[in-house]
Amino acid sequence: MRLTRRGWGLAITAFLGVVAAYVAGWPALLAVALFLGGLVGAGALAVALVPTRATAERRLAPDVTEPGRAVTVRLTIAGHASAGAEWRDDTNRRLEVIGSASGRLPRLGGGTTAVEVEYEVVARRRGRIPVGPLLVERTDPLGVATAKRRSGEPAQLTVLPVVHEVLPPVAATRVDLDPDAAAVFGMAGEQRDIIAREYRAGDPMRSVDWRSTAHRGELMVRAEAAAAAVSTALAFDAREAVWPDERTFEWGVEAAASLVAAVGRRGSAVRFATDGSTPVRADADRTLISLATISRTEDGPDPADLVRRLRGQDVQVLHLITGVGALRDLGRLPPLGQGTVGLVSLIGAPLEPVPAARGWRIQVIDPTRPVEEAWARG
Repeated sequence: MRLTRRGWGLAITAFLGVVAAYVAGWPALLAVALFLGGLVGAGALAVALVPTRATAERRLAPDVTEPGRAVTVRLTIAGHASAGAEWRDDTNRRLEVIGSASGRLPRLGGGTTAVEVEYEVVARRRGRIPVGPLLVERTDPLGVATAKRRSGEPAQLTVLPVVHEVLPPVAATRVDLDPDAAAVFGMAGEQRDIIAREYRAGDPMRSVDWRSTAHRGELMVRAEAAAAAVSTALAFDAREAVWPDERTFEWGVEAAASLVAAVGRRGSAVRFATDGSTPVRADADRTLISLATISRTEDGPDPADLVRRLRGQDVQVLHLITGVGALRDLGRLPPLGQGTVGLVSLIGAPLEPVPAARGWRIQVIDPTRPVEEAWARG
């Protein structure tokens, strides 16, 4: 509970009036001063004896979102509150509020059992952002005292990193072909739709692949092929010392999220590791949520330790994303097993020659260019 400006004004006036009445010996002034002090006391007592006990239930739709996307907040206020109490949902400064997140409550606990409120919030940056708690403020009828109460726990909104359209630098699927079929694959990992075999008696004409027929000079039909998902792993070096600044780190987070999203769309399993304590994430969605809350740390595992955590996870493609400060750590990367492709994405401009890492491809990426171009030149 606290006094309003009016309450402080009356209280100070009452105090000065009492002092002046005793000094001047003026009983009428003392009566007026005591009356003003009584008003302040009555207002404070009214607020203290009739507390507001409001409860809040908050639902976010959705509770995991992307930057710039509006999220609906549905708030149910119930409990006990006198008429005229004001409420405000305490939204974080990182959220832009669309609509009204405050208002005046009717009398709760009598004829009105609950109040339904709906508004929207928009986040511009990744992270886990609290929405709430509810603040209910009640002022006495004289306007001299007010009481503010927090109600309920805030809801947590998870904002994912910005995802850009990138081309994965290493193949995300493998295809088990008909023994008599032939396939052509792109260098960047994409599979072209040229899977065909020679025409056999009894094959339906609707299965003829005319493009392959023109290319081979003989009648070809589309062959059956089974696409098997390749397990992809991503190690993200979050040590503060390897990133020159926060902007470059955020660029790396967006690049990692874009790579995970692109691999996930191709049906590949994704495993993710960034420290030595949390379990290895096992799918693209959980990895994106981990990247939403990742931050630079003073201490953490070096790239070699991260690779060792992922190397035994039955992965065929292993990506390591790190800052230019990890240049000297690359020579200590452990070799990969047979059948595993490894790529290091070194973000920044190295001041020393890039060391060789046995069995690894190392690509230097310029963080001043758009994320969409991260692996386009590799």
